[in-house]
Amino acid sequence: MFSTFDTLTDILSVPGMKKWFHSLFLEGQLDWFPSESWDQPLRLAAFRGQTPWGGNLQGLAEQIVDMANLVLDLQSGKRQCLHLHDWNAWEPCEDADLLDPEQSFLIAPPVLTTDAPARPALIICPGGGYEFVSFQNEGTPIQIITEQRGYASFMLRYRIAPSRYPKPQMDLLAAIRYVREHAAAYHVDPDRIGIIGFSAGGHLCASAAALYQTLLPEGRPNAVVLGYPVISLEKDIAHEGSALALIGADDAALRHDLSVENLIHPDYPPTFAWACRDDGTVPCENTERLEARLKELGIAHECHYYPTGGHGCGLAYDNSAWHWSLDMMSFLEKHL
Repeated sequence: MFSTFDTLTDILSVPGMKKWFHSLFLEGQLDWFPSESWDQPLRLAAFRGQTPWGGNLQGLAEQIVDMANLVLDLQSGKRQCLHLHDWNAWEPCEDADLLDPEQSFLIAPPVLTTDAPARPALIICPGGGYEFVSFQNEGTPIQIITEQRGYASFMLRYRIAPSRYPKPQMDLLAAIRYVREHAAAYHVDPDRIGIIGFSAGGHLCASAAALYQTLLPEGRPNAVVLGYPVISLEKDIAHEGSALALIGADDAALRHDLSVENLIHPDYPPTFAWACRDDGTVPCENTERLEARLKELGIAHECHYYPTGGHGCGLAYDNSAWHWSLDMMSFLEKHL
């Protein structure tokens, strides 16, 4: 296992590591580390470079270590990466085109053999505006904390632009069906499968939870968790990049039809959502519209609003939203 006392050079020199980083880590961020720091421990190198907004690289160093250890698990066979088209074991190419719809997969937890009661499962859908998938910030950290609390945690790379609706939603619903059908192998309770999405991944989860009856009835989730989610695709509230990447055109009718507040029905699963009041990317009004509709229909829910954190803060340990994961766990203990 790697730690922040290892160097970036050490990590990337592991055979096969670069191809996984190409598919799982945002391109260009490793270049934030000055070249002369690549042979220094990451814990030190984190203070030799900076983010484009002037912060140190401590958080990025931790994400690199988390990702590298995930890759070691995949290479050792402890975890599997399953291709969404046939559910066979799959691994990426070093120069893979990440916009290719073939680059869609599910990273599964270890298969368990135990006499303990079956555990609940979570399928994690990182955000990225339906244009990329942010595993390092909204994937592996969430996987780690939820597995520590006893969940079987899966991570999904769904299809992104130029793939359009309903392809991302079908990917998530198919993943739910797969987990449900293979619940025994993963020691999962098939009636306790939740989904958790961030930003555009939040829209993916929230819309799939409403549309499963039409798209794939076997894919119904049992609970929904949403972090700073895109909810509405309507003008002046939508995150325009997410809306256009998903529908491919400025189509007013489709914007209305795929706005989650217009999709929620009385059979909607219990829902937990949170957002930051200072989010300048996806306005808090998205979560407020979701909350109003859930309340109107009497659906079990909690919506939390934190003063600071902006957008894309992940676990948010460095701002006022840090408590969201504890609030989420309390909610899921009651509803999943």
